[in-house]
Amino acid sequence: MPHLHGERVTLREYQTDDIDGIRAWANDMDTVRYLSARYWMPQSYADAADFVDHAMRAGTNGAFFVIAARDTGAYLGQIDLFSINWRVRSAEMAIVMGRDALRGQGLGTEAIGLLLRYAFNMLGLTRVELEVASQNTRAIRCYLRAGFVLEGVKRQAFMVDGKHADLTVMAVLNDEWRAAHPQA
Repeated sequence: MPHLHGERVTLREYQTDDIDGIRAWANDMDTVRYLSARYWMPQSYADAADFVDHAMRAGTNGAFFVIAARDTGAYLGQIDLFSINWRVRSAEMAIVMGRDALRGQGLGTEAIGLLLRYAFNMLGLTRVELEVASQNTRAIRCYLRAGFVLEGVKRQAFMVDGKHADLTVMAVLNDEWRAAHPQA
């Protein structure tokens, strides 16, 4: 995997040293409440190691990156493209910042920008989409800043705190992204 460098973050490949960082947020209820069932608590060392192994051996249908501090290389979170459909030239995206103290600083927006540049310029994708719990307004604001557009809502398609919740579907298209980032 290439290393993608921004001002404050670098996107790099997963390493076995990242397992403890993943377990720290994967066992924090405030962090996982809006994430998929893959991260339902508790997450054992083996669960996190299995994910890292999967990410390290990803084939052509995924691009999995650690969000690392540019200056130290320390694990901050992760951002992934998965379910890449080469025929349609689309992929799904997921992101998580590993600690609450890292959120709200623009690090996620920077990481998304790096990933979209990679998706559109290097992979030649036409579309990157995501699904987010409709209650997760902080994440939705971040995605809007990064160029994603609201496409619709999947009603009662998710669970938050043991109750059904809606999922917001968002996407960004290559030509929209290029129009907003002519220098890229």
